Amino acid sequence: MILHILTKAPDSSAATQMQQAIGEHDTVLLIEEAATAALDTSWAAWQQCQSRIFLLSEDLTSRGLAGIAANNELPTLEMQGFVALTEQYEKTVTWY
Repeated sequence: MILHILTKAPDSSAATQMQQAIGEHDTVLLIEEAATAALDTSWAAWQQCQSRIFLLSEDLTSRGLAGIAANNELPTLEMQGFVALTEQYEKTVTWY
């Protein structure tokens, strides 16, 4: 079980590489530029990871995307949830 943290936009090479590396029991957290994934609910990772992919609320808010994420019922976490995820997983990979 690995926590994958994506910092780049969904159309980046980092996002593509991450999608190829995700295992069946891994979780994904979308932060920084990756929060723009809220704009594209057809992005393949949403289906690939389903209940194991989250957006960081603070990054959504700073980009004006919190309402879009809420309207599309996309799973979000606040910073406290981010910390809890990092404690839950032995291994973390950050994709830049």
